[in-house]
Amino acid sequence: MALRPVTVTQLNEYIARVIQTDPLLGNISVMGEISNLKYHSSGHVYFSLVDEGSKINCFLPDSVRRNLSLRLKDGMKVTIRGYINVFKKGGTYTLFVRTLEWEGEGDLASAFLFLKDKLEAEGLFDPVYKKKIPAFPKKIGVITSETGAAVQDILKIIKSRTKLVDIMVFPVQVQGDGAASDISSMIEYVNEHFPEIDTLIVGRGGGSLEDLWAFNEEAVARAIFRSHIPVISAVGHETDFTIADFVADKRAETPTAAAEMAVPDTVETEAWLQNRKKEMLQALEHKVQYYALQAENQGHSLDLLFRAKIHSAKHALEQCRLALEENRPEAILKKGYALIQDEGGRVISTVDRFTEKGRYRITLQDGTICLTAAYVTAEKAEIEEDHYDI
Repeated sequence: MALRPVTVTQLNEYIARVIQTDPLLGNISVMGEISNLKYHSSGHVYFSLVDEGSKINCFLPDSVRRNLSLRLKDGMKVTIRGYINVFKKGGTYTLFVRTLEWEGEGDLASAFLFLKDKLEAEGLFDPVYKKKIPAFPKKIGVITSETGAAVQDILKIIKSRTKLVDIMVFPVQVQGDGAASDISSMIEYVNEHFPEIDTLIVGRGGGSLEDLWAFNEEAVARAIFRSHIPVISAVGHETDFTIADFVADKRAETPTAAAEMAVPDTVETEAWLQNRKKEMLQALEHKVQYYALQAENQGHSLDLLFRAKIHSAKHALEQCRLALEENRPEAILKKGYALIQDEGGRVISTVDRFTEKGRYRITLQDGTICLTAAYVTAEKAEIEEDHYDI
């Protein structure tokens, strides 16, 4: 006997009840490769999980996406734990994601490159944002594991290079679940509560890519970028590179190198200062010799100039003396001239200045004669000699 026909909606509702009540489909784990990845503006993520022979649509809600440590990318191999849900209106079923894990070092490398490209595009690696590492710090902060070899190496190197620096160690988890959150939170804590620290060393010793992965997390990268205190990254060995290295103000190949980079060697500094002192004294001595020679040359030039000035002045003075000598009254009188003055001492130079009965003094080269004019005309003047002094 045939069953009574049902509507499409009834069929989809029945299939949905069957699937949703199946214990296996309600808590299933599926492996595959991400394809057709789409990030929605709502924050939800839609993609397909595929293998060689088939695919299934997947839905990753925003609440789960926010807890992921990396951004998904097409081609990633992942393991999804979730449940099957039916969209009755479309007659399709979808794998709803509760948790998502990526697998294999190849996927880690892919995630590394993806985050590196993302942060680089945002400018987090731009040299313009790099802060200068202080040359002579007073206080160093170290964020690393308190039980690892890295912290011992850092302390040993710093103490061997200088005794003028205080060191503060801030222990954190450097690998495993929660490590990235621990490191990023500590960077922010130190910046807030210990702003007097001059330089921060953030890192750990060597290990596998998985061991170092906390320093490839976006949270750590952004905490380093926001740090007001200059940061030296010191993760792994010389060949290891992490996202933290690109964001930090300075990258050190190893924790030991970071310690050497953070503080000056006081012995080397003292030797450098002594050499600089010697060089400066030599330069000063050369300067003194140079200026002494220059002063001597200037003195010689001034001496010659003064001698020339004196000689010129003497010559001019002699010319003046000769002119005065030639023009002094005594010299003129010797030539047969006479000096006539009235009673007031005024010089008589014209005939009309003479008056009858006027008293005058005539100076010759060998003496003075005083006279009284008896009669004065323009043509002839008779002078009566009078032998008395005025």
